Amino acid sequence: MSDSRDTSPAAPPLLPVGGAELRRDPALHEAVRRVGQRVGVDFTDDEKVREELRRGRDALAGGSATTGPGCLAFLLLIVAAGLAVADQISPPLTAHRPALLAGAGVCAVLAVAAMGWAVARWQRARRDPVLAAYREVLALAQAHGLTLTHVPDWLVGKAGGSSKPWYPLPEVAPPGAATGTTPPPPPSAPRDADDVRPPHKPAEVTAWERTAGQGGWHDELGGLLALAGTSAAVWAYVEDQPVGYAGLVLGLASAIAVWVLGHRQGVRKERGREAALRHLADLRAAQAAGAAVPELSPQLRRLLEEDGTDG
Repeated sequence: MSDSRDTSPAAPPLLPVGGAELRRDPALHEAVRRVGQRVGVDFTDDEKVREELRRGRDALAGGSATTGPGCLAFLLLIVAAGLAVADQISPPLTAHRPALLAGAGVCAVLAVAAMGWAVARWQRARRDPVLAAYREVLALAQAHGLTLTHVPDWLVGKAGGSSKPWYPLPEVAPPGAATGTTPPPPPSAPRDADDVRPPHKPAEVTAWERTAGQGGWHDELGGLLALAGTSAAVWAYVEDQPVGYAGLVLGLASAIAVWVLGHRQGVRKERGREAALRHLADLRAAQAAGAAVPELSPQLRRLLEEDGTDG
C-alpha cells in the first residue's frame, strides 16, 4: 500500500525540546526566559531557535570558523616545503640555500600561527554565548522532568560514538532541591483534547532499528565463495580431476545465493530507512504543532545527523 503523505516539503528541523513544552511549566518557562534575556534570544520561539542552531552548525560543522585560517596554514606549509627543497630541484639556487631555508622557516612559523588562529576561532565558535545558553536551557528542561528528543553531537562537541563531549550540558539542580521538596512530575501529554499526540512509531521503523547496524558482509562472502569455486575449477583442469568442477558449480551457486540474500536485505533496509525518514518528518511536524516528542532511539539519532535536519 503506498503512502500518500508528502513529507518532501521541508518539515521544520526536529528540536531537542519544543517551545510549547517549555511554556507548559511556569517555573521552567521563567527560568528559560531569564537565560534568554542574557543573550537576547527567546528560546521558546522554535523558529528563532532553529535559526540560531542553523547558524551555529554552519559555523562549526560547515567549517566557516576555520576554513580561511586553515587554508592559509596549508598553503604556507606547501611554500615552506618548496623553499626547503628548491635548491635540490634547481641546482643554481644552491648558492641561495641559507636564504631559502630562512624563508622556509618564516613560512613554517606563519603556518603554525595560522593554525593556532584557526583553532582559536573554532574554540570561540564552540563557546558562542547563544549555544552555551541553549545548552543551559536543555539542562533546565531535563531538570524539570522533560525528555529531550536528542542532543546534537555538534552542539556539545562530541565526535560521535562513545566519545566524551567537550561541552556537555551543565549540571542543573532539579526544582525544589534547595528546599528538599520533591517537584511534581511533568504532566503526561496530552492535557486536553486540543493537545497533539506524537505519531506512533511504525512497526517497519522498529524492524529497521534492529537491523540498521547489520549487514555489509554479503559482497565479501559471495566473492570468497566465487573465488573458491574458480580455484576448484583451476585445480580440476590442472590435475585432470573432473570432480573439481563440482566445486565450481557449488561455489558459484553459493555466491549467487549470498548475493541475492544481500540484495534483498539491502532493499528491506532501504525501505526501512525511508520509513524512518518519514517517521522523523512526522515527529518534526508534531513537535511544530506543540506535541511532546519522545526521546529518539540511537538509530534514529544517527539518521537525523546524517539527514542534516537536527537543527
